[in-house]
Amino acid sequence: LLCRHPYLSPSTNTKAQNKVSDYLQGLVGSCFYRVEGWWTYEFCYMKHFKQFHQENNVNTAEFILGLFSFEANAGDGAKDIHVDDGAKQESVYFSQTYNKGTKCDVTGEPRMVEVQFKCATDSLNVISSIKEKSTCKYVVVFQTPLICNHPDFQLKQDPVRNIECYPVSPPKEDTAPQPLLE
Repeated sequence: LLCRHPYLSPSTNTKAQNKVSDYLQGLVGSCFYRVEGWWTYEFCYMKHFKQFHQENNVNTAEFILGLFSFEANAGDGAKDIHVDDGAKQESVYFSQTYNKGTKCDVTGEPRMVEVQFKCATDSLNVISSIKEKSTCKYVVVFQTPLICNHPDFQLKQDPVRNIECYPVSPPKEDTAPQPLLE
């Protein structure tokens, strides 16, 4: 068989220049809650992230873990899109920083939160995890279907290319082999 492999042209990726935050505009004005043990967490997009404890509808303890600032999130570009190497499957996320939280008793520094937005086609907007990575520094994973249509969150698939093969008749016995290149 004689086969022809299609020319693998360089990618002509015309990636949209849309910001990920443009896709998250549906979260503006919304707050989301997660209860973990004694604490309740409140995330209000582009406002704050706080931790509190309630008894009889009265907050008995409250800490601002971080406030949104445009200065801390000025870029909203490729540098804010990361691959989560620790995930079971490769997972892309968009990161925002919420800083200038309540002063930490241990470090004396303001608390801060990194919010990692991940595409979730099978769920609503939800705080899926909260971890204190180091003293008074938190990482929050927020699952949302809103960013799934952004080009950086699309599943990467190699294009399908056909290899065409044709039968070649066997050479005649009295013919000398021909060079492949002339």
